[in-house]
Amino acid sequence: MKKLIKSAVVGLALVGGISAAYAEGVDTSVEGIFNALTSSANLQATVDGLVAGGANPQSIVSVAAAAGIPLDAVKQLQVCTNSAAADATVLSASCLRQKSVVTAYAAGVNDPMKFLPASAAGKHNKQETKTEFK
Repeated sequence: MKKLIKSAVVGLALVGGISAAYAEGVDTSVEGIFNALTSSANLQATVDGLVAGGANPQSIVSVAAAAGIPLDAVKQLQVCTNSAAADATVLSASCLRQKSVVTAYAAGVNDPMKFLPASAAGKHNKQETKTEFK
């Protein structure tokens, strides 16, 4: 039984350490959010890491929409920001409401160019231009 408890504590410490390390090196640009969401195996953990890294929650939802992540999958996510008072006695969390999630999702669907990185369309091939001097 002690071995099981030790394993659980070590596992939680590892997960906590990984998420803290992930939050420190988070790219919160549109391209960083897009890459994180499209390569994620666990969307909730990815969203938590992005929010902890300072990404705007509405931007995360809009980028998810532009990236083609289904609305049902996005609605299941808890997009929350945590904050603590200066004296660290009061902790609070504010989460996006379903209406705000749907609104941000619609923004991503309606204007995908605003929420997709330039590299999402693939590599740009240079076109040769011919100039004639007369």
